[in-house]
Amino acid sequence: MLPLDHIPFPGPDLAATAVAFAALGFNVSPRCAYTSPDEPGARWDNHCVFLDKGWFDLLQAHGAPQPVRPGGALFLTGDLDAASARLSSMRQLPPYRLIRGWDDAPGRGQEDFAMFAVRERISPLGLAVIQHHYPCLDASPAWFVHPNSAKEVAGVAFAGAEPGPFAQAAAEALDLSGFEYWEQAEFSDAFGEGVDCAVRVRVSSLAAARASLSPSLAVVESKGRLHVTPPSPLGCGFLFFES
Repeated sequence: MLPLDHIPFPGPDLAATAVAFAALGFNVSPRCAYTSPDEPGARWDNHCVFLDKGWFDLLQAHGAPQPVRPGGALFLTGDLDAASARLSSMRQLPPYRLIRGWDDAPGRGQEDFAMFAVRERISPLGLAVIQHHYPCLDASPAWFVHPNSAKEVAGVAFAGAEPGPFAQAAAEALDLSGFEYWEQAEFSDAFGEGVDCAVRVRVSSLAAARASLSPSLAVVESKGRLHVTPPSPLGCGFLFFES
């Protein structure tokens, strides 16, 4: 079963996205950038938020809609060809490569990625499979320590939605257990009106998570979980739970 690797957040103002994640108590990496041997001359600036399990990819995407929302969910494999074969009953986009580098510290090295997207509807988010090292070889150990004690990108909760028609077939290869489907009313009570998804984050201490949040954020605490409304410019909530 392939685990959830990361969730990208493409947005038109990378600095504002990074500030929003800091307001949630995350330790945001310095700025870095992707290039691709498949698209010579192209460059995509980003920041990363690395957890013990999984990470967030904050992406500069000019023209991306606001508020900034998850742009998909990617699952980690050690063998892209084998993963493609396991999902062969589903339409797939051609694989492509990315290389992440660090302008301020070229000696840090780089991380190479290869991935493909699945075209079938599995969840409200588009899904893809990615091959690379984790923990990433170019990441500093200090970036994995967060004021909110975050340890794992555990999944996504959706409001008033259902799994896609290919969810059952995809679950034979992808670990979809972190995707939750809530009734709209329950979700609105937890995260506010107009929010239709929330990222689930496992923390080692709810007290630390609570203390690290910006005072400007509305929080509903229930059943050992913190439900946090989106800080601008984000358009998704965050659900912190302890284990």
